[in-house]
Amino acid sequence: MELEDIYRNINFKSFLIGAALFAFIVVLSVEYGLDPLLIFSSAGLLYIGYGSQNRIQAIVLGGALGTLPLFLATVFFQRLGPITGENITFLILISFLAIGAFCGFTGFYFSESRKKAIEEKNKKRINWKRQKKEK
Repeated sequence: MELEDIYRNINFKSFLIGAALFAFIVVLSVEYGLDPLLIFSSAGLLYIGYGSQNRIQAIVLGGALGTLPLFLATVFFQRLGPITGENITFLILISFLAIGAFCGFTGFYFSESRKKAIEEKNKKRINWKRQKKEK
C-alpha cells in the first residue's frame, strides 16, 4: 500500500454526507438537550468508512477529516459549551481523532464483510444451479 492510495479514489459523497451528519447530530443533540441522540452521531463516521477504498483511507478520512467540522464548531464557536482549561482543546482534538479513526475503520470493516458475504452467496447460487442442471 502506498501513500497515493489514501488520497486516490476518495468517495466524496460518502465523506461529505458522513462528516455533515456526524457534526449535525452532535450539535443538534447538545443544543436541544437530546442526549440519547448522541449515540447515532457515529453513523456519519461509519458511513465515511463504509465508502472508503482501503483501511488507511477509512482511518484518515474518518479520524482526521470527518471529525474536523465538529472540532471547529466545538473550539471556535463553542457549540458544545464553554471550554475551560489550557489543555482541553488538545484533549478534545485527540478524542475526536480517536473516535473518528475507530468509526472509520469499523465502517470499512463492515463494507468488506458485506462484500465477502455477497461473493459467498453468489458462489453458492452458482454451485446450486450447477447441481440442479446435473440432475
